[in-house]
Amino acid sequence: REVWLRNVEEYLSTNFIPLKEGAVNLLEKISSVPMPMAIATSTGYHDAVKTLESTHIIDYFKFVVGGDHVTNGKPDPEIYLKAAYKLDVAPKECIVFEDSENGVKSAHAAGMDVIQVPDLVAPSDELKTLGHRIYDSLDMVTGDFELIFTGSHGPAVK
Repeated sequence: REVWLRNVEEYLSTNFIPLKEGAVNLLEKISSVPMPMAIATSTGYHDAVKTLESTHIIDYFKFVVGGDHVTNGKPDPEIYLKAAYKLDVAPKECIVFEDSENGVKSAHAAGMDVIQVPDLVAPSDELKTLGHRIYDSLDMVTGDFELIFTGSHGPAVK
């Protein structure tokens, strides 16, 4: 396991995960509201910050809560509750963008509004019973911006 982790760390030091198509447009749109945003990621803090810096989007976010900042990982809600606390916003006022099943479960357990844009794995039938919104792309989320971001919803947490 240690060798695998070292190999992943070495790879990530020079090869960053690309942004999802439409990410910058959505971040710009959210920033126009303005609405405080944070990252709550299972990835370790330092690796997450490196990726956000390399993709030039770190300045959109007030802070990053990494997986190494919490005791319990997703699907436990701890990481999202910590992010909401640091934003000084009630969890029910947060909108979370997630791609993974465990992330959706985590945000839902925290009492947050969840929007899923699946990455590699489509949401299971069980996950769909949570009643969260599912979009095929971030561009589609941006297209529904007014619908999603008007009303009582607050900060986007992912």
